[in-house]
Amino acid sequence: MPKRIRREPIYIAPKILGSILEGGNYYVIDELNREELNPENVFDKIKIYERQVKGWFLEPALKMANYKPANKGFLVLMTCLSYIEGVEQYKMGSTSNNSSKRTFRSGLRRLYPQLGSDEQIDRLYNQGRCGLFHDGMVKGQIIIDYNFQDSIKFEDNNDIKINPKKLINDIATDFNNYIETLKIDIISRDKFDRMFSNVV
Repeated sequence: MPKRIRREPIYIAPKILGSILEGGNYYVIDELNREELNPENVFDKIKIYERQVKGWFLEPALKMANYKPANKGFLVLMTCLSYIEGVEQYKMGSTSNNSSKRTFRSGLRRLYPQLGSDEQIDRLYNQGRCGLFHDGMVKGQIIIDYNFQDSIKFEDNNDIKINPKKLINDIATDFNNYIETLKIDIISRDKFDRMFSNVV
């Protein structure tokens, strides 16, 4: 969830500084264009959220995916797998508390409608997402390689082949589409507005 604005100045997104002033008012400034933002206005919240996701996660992961030698694949994959569940919460308008696997499955299905069975997606959740975030490494069925043809492919022998470079590119496109949707679709924007807040 979003970083909270505090009394001491804190970056709530890259180059977006926020603080609580005397009297309890919020002060948020986009240092890139010297624009003051209102952290309670939904359109400014979208700007903050976009800068957070792109600046802290997607842009660094895209750079790593293009790094030679291509030895940053697990860092890229970690960013991708966290994105799937994270953004899906905003799209649904509810947290994934006690339903993390279901939220992950919904997000992956949205990205790749024809990908595989629920059982296969649940294996990816357990082998990849839970492996990386609970054990610090994927489990044995995950194989990553930038030369794989598909972003994600489930093999008959239970291997899960992932091309992190293709996956992060798909996710970057998905995020850009989501931001555009938030700007024009009131239902999506209302769900996001209920979920995202930098204020206490």
